[in-house]
Amino acid sequence: MISYNESLEKFEALDVKPSAVEKLFLSSALGRILAEDIIAGENSPVYPTSAMDGYAILAKDQKSGRIKVQDQDNPAGAELIGEVIEGLCIKTFTGSLMPEGADTLTPIENVSFEDGHIVIKEEVPLGFAVRPVGESFKEGEVLIKKGTKLGYAEIGVMASLNIVMALVFIKPRVAVLSTGSEILDLGEESHHISQIRSSNNYTLAALAEQAGARVVQLGIVKDDKKSITEGFINALNSADLIVTTGGC
Repeated sequence: MISYNESLEKFEALDVKPSAVEKLFLSSALGRILAEDIIAGENSPVYPTSAMDGYAILAKDQKSGRIKVQDQDNPAGAELIGEVIEGLCIKTFTGSLMPEGADTLTPIENVSFEDGHIVIKEEVPLGFAVRPVGESFKEGEVLIKKGTKLGYAEIGVMASLNIVMALVFIKPRVAVLSTGSEILDLGEESHHISQIRSSNNYTLAALAEQAGARVVQLGIVKDDKKSITEGFINALNSADLIVTTGGC
């Protein structure tokens, strides 16, 4: 017998070949293990962007107390975003690209509208409510590392990068094998009181499946050399990893 820690050391010392990979549609990749780094191909945002509804301004113009509003709006998704010059502002919405020349966004709550002008009720600092280039992530940044288990957050990041197919490791096949002439598999009829119902192999199979493996359930092997040898040969031919219970 060896200790639990010693068994872990032996397991970790094994020279295991990298698993094969496959490509799955992103919508089918939840819970799978990523087989490559996900790297940002561009900055996000790629252009200064409004973080609130309000008015795109030059911060210094707030000192005048009133700023003339240009006769155009800058809705989210607009391609033509206009230009802000001294003494003028453009109404701009959350998610919109900031107009050329503007360096600040004053929230709609901080102003009132009078005669084609906004009246500054409360000043904001330079750059307020403007998302700078690369605020979320920068071009070349590793966003998700190889070996990560894909959860909802990783799926969302990959979707934002327009990744249609995810490269993931193929699920390992784990064979579960129990040994013992006294063990009864599920569904078998008991013939005497010394027999016990199998449970460990089903517990181990459930744990392996929960961890992301494909389980090959090989049932019960009797306590004799021939049966055990045949059982292990079958397991070796069926899976990448064998888990056994009982004395072998």
